[in-house]
Amino acid sequence: MQQASVEKFSDLIGGIYDCVIAPERWAATLDEICTEFGFATGALSAASLTNMKAVVNAVSGNDLTQMSQNAIGYGPDIIELWGGAERIQQYPLGEPIVQSQAVRQDIISGNRYYREWAVPKGLFDAVAVGLVRDRTIIGNAIFSQHESAGPIGDTQLNGLRLLAPHIRRAVTISNLFDMKTVEAATFAATVEALTVGVVLADGDSRIVHANAAATAMLEAGDPIVERHGRIAVQSATTTTSLQSAIAQAAKDEAALGQKGIGIPILRGSGDPLVIHVLPLRRGHMRAGLIQRAAAALFVASASGPPQMSHVALNQLYDLTPAEIRIFELICEGHTRDAISGLLGVSVATVKTHLFHVFEKTGCRRQVDLVRLAKSLTFPV
Repeated sequence: MQQASVEKFSDLIGGIYDCVIAPERWAATLDEICTEFGFATGALSAASLTNMKAVVNAVSGNDLTQMSQNAIGYGPDIIELWGGAERIQQYPLGEPIVQSQAVRQDIISGNRYYREWAVPKGLFDAVAVGLVRDRTIIGNAIFSQHESAGPIGDTQLNGLRLLAPHIRRAVTISNLFDMKTVEAATFAATVEALTVGVVLADGDSRIVHANAAATAMLEAGDPIVERHGRIAVQSATTTTSLQSAIAQAAKDEAALGQKGIGIPILRGSGDPLVIHVLPLRRGHMRAGLIQRAAAALFVASASGPPQMSHVALNQLYDLTPAEIRIFELICEGHTRDAISGLLGVSVATVKTHLFHVFEKTGCRRQVDLVRLAKSLTFPV
C-alpha cells in the first residue's frame, strides 16, 4: 500500500470501531469501504437469535435501501445463491468468499434473485465475509461488483481480509449493547448498567475502571484477577494473549487483526467465557471517553460449549481464517475432497492450505492435528 492508502486504511478501521458507539454510522462506513476498494454496493447484517432483533443492519450504494426491503421476498434465493444453508455454515469466518468461485455458474445464472435484481443493476459478482455465526447471533457483510469494474481482484480481497477482523469485533461487541445507540456522553453510565463484565485498561493493562459486574469478578478472583494492578486471568498463556492484545490496541489498532476477539477463559465452575478487546484511543467517537483508558475489555458468556480456540491457532501459529477452518474440518474427519465441496474451493487449494497448517504447527500427520486440537480446547 502507498502511505496515503495506509492512512486511509487506519481511518476506515477507526470508523468501524466508532460504529460500536454510534451504530447509525455503519452506512457511511460501508460507503467509505466501497469507495476505497471499488465495490458498487455493500450490505452489513447481523441479527440476534435470542430476541430476533437486528444488531446491525446497514446498506450502501444506489438502490440498496430498496434492495434490503426486497430481500425479504428473495430470502431462499439469496441463500441458494451462496451455495445453500449447509455450505454457508462451512465458510470460514473472516475469509472473503467470491460468489463466482464458490458456486457453479449455472446455479448463479438460474437464480431468481440474480436474474431479477442483480443483473438489471449490472451487478455480476459479489464477495461475502462471514462475521459471526453462533447460537446467539449471525452476521455477514456482502459487497457487489459492477460489470464495469471487471472481475473481483486480489487487491479487493486482501483489503477485506485486513478489515474483516475489525468488523467482526465491532459487530460482536455491539451485540452486548441491547440498545440502538450508546451516547458518548453516557458511555460510562452505559457500561455500568451492562450485565457483562467490562474492564477499562491502559496500554500496560493496568485497570483504570471496572463496572459492577467486573468488580464482582475481580473480588472473587473468578474468572479475571488483578495482579500488580494489571488485568489477568488464571492461565498464564491466556493472560499473555490478553495483555498483548491490549498493548496492540493502544499502539496501533489497525494491526490488532484477529487478536482480542473471543479470547477464551473458564470460570471456576467450568463455564466457558470469552473476552473481547475494544480499542478506545483512536477515532472521533471513542477518543477521550474515559481518561487513560486504551481499551475496553468485555467479559461475556461464550456462545457455545468448550471448543478449539481460534485465538490460540492465530496467536500461536499465525493461521489464517481459511487455514483454521480447514484445520477444524480435518479434525472433524472430513476428507480433502469433501472439504473442497463444502468450501467451494479446489482440492489443490485445500492441499495448499493444509500444507501451510502442517508447516506452521509443526505437525506431520492428520492425527497430530487432532491431538493438537484437543490440547487447544478450553482453557488455552
